[in-house]
Amino acid sequence: MSGKKVEKWVQEQAMRFEQQVTNGMALDSDMLLDDLIDRWFEEYANKHLKPKTLYDYKRMRPRITAGLGHLKVSKIKPAHLMAFYDNLEEKGIRQDSSFTATAALLKLLPHGTRGALAKEAGVGQDTMRMVYAGKGVSKRTAEKVSAAVGLAVSRAFNEHPKKGGKLNSNSVLHYHAMLSSVFRKGVQWGLINENPCARAERPKASEIYVETLDEEDIARLLEALAGAPVHFSVITQLALLTGARRGEICGLRWSDIDFEKGTLSIKRTVQFIPAEGIVFTSPKTKRSRRCIRIGADCLELLKEYRQHQIQERLRIGSKWARKVTIENGKVVDNDMLFTRWNGEPLDPETVSTWFPRFLEEHGLPAVHFHSLRHTNASLLIAAHVPITTVSGRLGHAQTSTTLNFYASAIQSADAAAADALEGVIKIREKAHA
Repeated sequence: MSGKKVEKWVQEQAMRFEQQVTNGMALDSDMLLDDLIDRWFEEYANKHLKPKTLYDYKRMRPRITAGLGHLKVSKIKPAHLMAFYDNLEEKGIRQDSSFTATAALLKLLPHGTRGALAKEAGVGQDTMRMVYAGKGVSKRTAEKVSAAVGLAVSRAFNEHPKKGGKLNSNSVLHYHAMLSSVFRKGVQWGLINENPCARAERPKASEIYVETLDEEDIARLLEALAGAPVHFSVITQLALLTGARRGEICGLRWSDIDFEKGTLSIKRTVQFIPAEGIVFTSPKTKRSRRCIRIGADCLELLKEYRQHQIQERLRIGSKWARKVTIENGKVVDNDMLFTRWNGEPLDPETVSTWFPRFLEEHGLPAVHFHSLRHTNASLLIAAHVPITTVSGRLGHAQTSTTLNFYASAIQSADAAAADALEGVIKIREKAHA
């Protein structure tokens, strides 16, 4: 390279660096981790992460600040991270709070408004009675009620922390994932030569325990659902019949159902984000966006439910929400399958709150709503459906995920197949005796 070319290259690099500084992209290599995290949120997380992930990371930030935030980025070693992870797993780290209504809130809520407020906030009548009675409710409930009356949570509710719990291993893994992303950006921005998370021992995930219902309990559940609220009944049956996730089911539109082809398409998921409300996003991964073939019974269930919803819309009249904002901020005609009383999107958490109470009332095993997804997968595996097909229907990013989750179900199916083959051999032996 000639002298003039070298000089030109140096000038270009100097101009490029100056531009980076002007744009706020050049960072001090001795900056604190707290400062790097600020930049990470501003330049990356706020723009690229899904709302629920972003919300969770913002909630995790204070613990990282307390444990590591004062350290210089360039000085952080794997040992610092390991000590931080160990601390997270110590007893007393977790603090769960309950929330009780303040006098200011109760003053705004005369008894005659109880039912209307429960509807507006999207919480159950039993939960609202707990608020009125001064009993502790969850943070999510406090946020919903506060938003419905237009008060800050701090003014509407008193917080009562409960100390002494431990974070589970999966929670510690989330901290590891966030820090790894922060440091990865630090490498990309030229602040550090390597990501210390890459050399730190990764926290171990909790052992996978899959709860399922057996065939007898499924029959009892389906029988009990005849007396359940219609939308909850259909949501529960869809979880059993399709294996779809709770948020995926609550995000379904009628345009996602093809009655002629007998298919149901998963194109979005819905979540409740405090301070934002109901948020629609694209599915977790590319494979989570999928088309599921459904049987005649499922199609009939959906047809009957559609007629029920049409009648509800006519009954509610002008109060029914005509438009809904779905993923990517797109506003469409409201053709949601599952909604609140007035047609507004349904918070999936209301399903998870209702389900265990329903099981208890009918003497059914105490499983999570997500267990219906596991039950669907286990039934498919027991029927010797290829694992690649099961994985595709569930929307797992990789077949290995399905294998890890349902190893015991696969082993049971293999054992049943072996027993069947043994029976065939015995029949053959008798025939040749």
